[in-house]
Amino acid sequence: MNPLCYRDLVNSRGYRYRYYTTAPKETNRTNLTLLLVHGFPNTSRDWRLIVPFFEEKGYGVIVPDMLGYGGSDKPTDYNEYQYSLLSRDITDMLDAEGVQRAVAVGHDWGSAIVAHLCSFCPERFVAYAWLNVPFNPPSTNFTIDRLLAVSKQVVGYEAYGYWLFFAQDNAPQLIEENIESFICSVFPKDPKVVVTASAIPGAAEKSLRTGFRTELCDFMAGEEKRIWTDTFLKGGFAAPLCYYKIMVANGRKEDEASIPESRKFPPISSPLFFGAALRDAVCSAAMGKAAMTRDELKNHNVTIKDFDGDHWLLLHPETGKEVNRELDTWIQNVVKPTILKANL
Repeated sequence: MNPLCYRDLVNSRGYRYRYYTTAPKETNRTNLTLLLVHGFPNTSRDWRLIVPFFEEKGYGVIVPDMLGYGGSDKPTDYNEYQYSLLSRDITDMLDAEGVQRAVAVGHDWGSAIVAHLCSFCPERFVAYAWLNVPFNPPSTNFTIDRLLAVSKQVVGYEAYGYWLFFAQDNAPQLIEENIESFICSVFPKDPKVVVTASAIPGAAEKSLRTGFRTELCDFMAGEEKRIWTDTFLKGGFAAPLCYYKIMVANGRKEDEASIPESRKFPPISSPLFFGAALRDAVCSAAMGKAAMTRDELKNHNVTIKDFDGDHWLLLHPETGKEVNRELDTWIQNVVKPTILKANL
């Protein structure tokens, strides 16, 4: 990703966003632009295996450091992370780049943001794709206890127990003071290690306090590890963890309640894609595929692809290539024909 392609935008909320962008090539007949939205703990840079592939294919890309991350502003009031506000931030970027409609692709928390673009600004997107984390409709009755119970029923353990620690006021400092243990608990080479090192209740904090170590994913080494570590220690974790604090506090209840029934699911005209990671120890492929085959989506054009990978599909070279191939196939065979048919 060319550093010269990064831009800064002070948006309508007064927040500064840093994002990577390139325009579509003229050879791309439909002039499609992909919006790529990262999750935790990531930045725009973690799409580095995806961006060059689609640039070479002629697509435009917009890849933000989401609010709280990287070169973007980092408010620590979790109310600043309402999905309606984050959706407005994204449309401000689309406006700044002159993009009327895009294909939205999300990973991890980015998937949740993309899901809410369906509700708050569906007129700005032609298709939606989710990696690891599926589309889930807005809900006013979310509780962390219910999420833990469902995950235990499906995968046999409370896979989202780490949310409880991440929502604590002492979590940012504890992570920053024990950054090597945090890296080991989040990016282990063996994805099953995540269960006892991070996922289940109490595990994440215990790993930090006891100096947990394990072999890391191949991508988290050398210069890449240094860049990641420097980026997050510079920006701190107080802002990124707001994405967890607001959920555990059910702080999005009013924001979710503002969404009319007619916008709780994606437009039926929009193709949908879900990439399920079969070795993701937290975001279960089974839970994801159940979400994407719910009754409310039975009349939608839904494509589901399995990937033999863990939570970091974007970062492993082998699964990154597969993601590129499957997304490109979906865009070529499903999204573009849908656009052309709508324009007849």
